[in-house]
Amino acid sequence: MAVSTDTAEDLIRELYLIGRAIRATLLHPEEGHLLPGGIGVLGALESKGSCRQGDLAVDLCIGPSALSRHVAELVGSGLISRRADPHDGRVTLIQVTDEGRDLLKLVRESRARGLQRVLADWSEDEAEQAHVAVQKLRNALVAHAHPAPAVAHRVTEIPEENQEVNV
Repeated sequence: MAVSTDTAEDLIRELYLIGRAIRATLLHPEEGHLLPGGIGVLGALESKGSCRQGDLAVDLCIGPSALSRHVAELVGSGLISRRADPHDGRVTLIQVTDEGRDLLKLVRESRARGLQRVLADWSEDEAEQAHVAVQKLRNALVAHAHPAPAVAHRVTEIPEENQEVNV
């Protein structure tokens, strides 16, 4: 075994704590009125493009009811819209609105500035090494993901090593 149980447990604990620290430090005020994860749903939809709600739920590895709450909130906030599928009028497609794209741009810029302040005493090389390590961990997790009980999980795409995932 390449990694000990203690090291794996330590890493899991740090990842949990880093998630909390990121939310506490880099949360943009505009995110506060959304359900936790709302910006992530919005970013995933922007990356995917217009799609069926069920397809986005599969991509996000969440249940349809959890995504429905997000979609209802994001539609109510004017950040995404629903429209009939031009090829099958019985199907509804969701897509990010201009207001949603504007919010994503604002949040991404704010988060980047915040992280730049936090990492002010890091070198560019140290930040790049952290990026590569976190990306390698994410790719390993995605490659070994288990299907969620409520969602028929499929990995649609693992971004290339230098491809950005904008959430």
